[in-house]
Amino acid sequence: MSLIAACVLTVLIETPVFLLAGYRSRDEILIVVCANVASNLLLNLTVAYLLPGRIAAAYALELVVLAAEYAAYALAFGRSKKLFLLTLAANCLSFGFGLLFF
Repeated sequence: MSLIAACVLTVLIETPVFLLAGYRSRDEILIVVCANVASNLLLNLTVAYLLPGRIAAAYALELVVLAAEYAAYALAFGRSKKLFLLTLAANCLSFGFGLLFF
């Protein structure tokens, strides 16, 4: 899967999760999209160029992505268990779909 396709897939999966959870303002969606684009591109570039062939490292980096996205959302929306679980669910969905296409 290309770098751009992986990024687009992530945004197309995770953004509706936040929309369904009530994050609907332009600013909220912009934060979700930007956090996903940044984390997805950094993860995939790291795996492709610094850790090629190291699948276990990619799985570990997914946890870093989860933490980074939640930190961004917590700064923007306020910390909450609900927000963490939402971030976790969105990331699990996009990771699962990514595995299907990968």
